[in-house]
Parts: sequence; structure tokens; C-alpha cells
Amino acid sequence: MKYSFLNKLLLIFLAFSFSCSLMHDDDVIVPDSVLNEEIFTKVIVDFALAESVGNINVKNVSSEKLDSVYAFSPLEENNITVAQYDSALSFYSKHPALYKKIYDNVLITLSKMQTKRDTIKTDSIAK
Repeated sequence: MKYSFLNKLLLIFLAFSFSCSLMHDDDVIVPDSVLNEEIFTKVIVDFALAESVGNINVKNVSSEKLDSVYAFSPLEENNITVAQYDSALSFYSKHPALYKKIYDNVLITLSKMQTKRDTIKTDSIAK
């Protein structure tokens, strides 16, 4: 059975929720050297969108050409280095409750985007 990216993201979220249910990171301060929750959320959303476009493959290109046709670079577009991303990933992995909060925000953001798209789609069909 083939799962969409959002289904996979939901499964990851549920796994995080379960594993984090007894953990609390309320008192943890995110160091200045680590991407804050807002920026890290935006980067993960951008990665999710880039992966979704590649999976949809609206241009119907071969898999060998996907990288050149769909040239998304969430890190570059957000002026973030690989080292900054890796540091954030490492930090939030050590603080699962904070990581869960970020994924909650990612899911909320993606859901809002989908709702907006569906509303526009419904409005255009109704006309």
C-alpha cells in the first residue's frame, strides 16, 4: 500500500506523541546557535512541500531528472547552512517534547495550506 507524504508525517507525529507523552522540555532554552522553533518549522514545511512536488511529478519527468527539474533547496531558500540544520536536528532530537511541538506546528501549517487550497479549488469549481 502506498502512503502519501502527509500520512507518513502523521505516523511520525503519532510515534513522537507516544514516545514523548511522559517527557517534558518546558524548561529547556534553545541556544542562540540553534535554529529557533519558528525557523526550523518553516524549513521542515519547505522540505515537506518540496518532497510532495517531487512525488506528484506534475511534469512527468523520469526519476533521474527529478533533482534538476524540481530544483528546490529549502536550506538555501531560508539562508540556512547544512551545519545549522544538522545542529537544530541534533538539538531537537535530544529534546523530543520540543521536536513534537515543531512537528505539531508543521502539521498545522500544512493543514492550513491544504484548507486554503481546497477552498480556492471549491470556489473555482462553483463558478
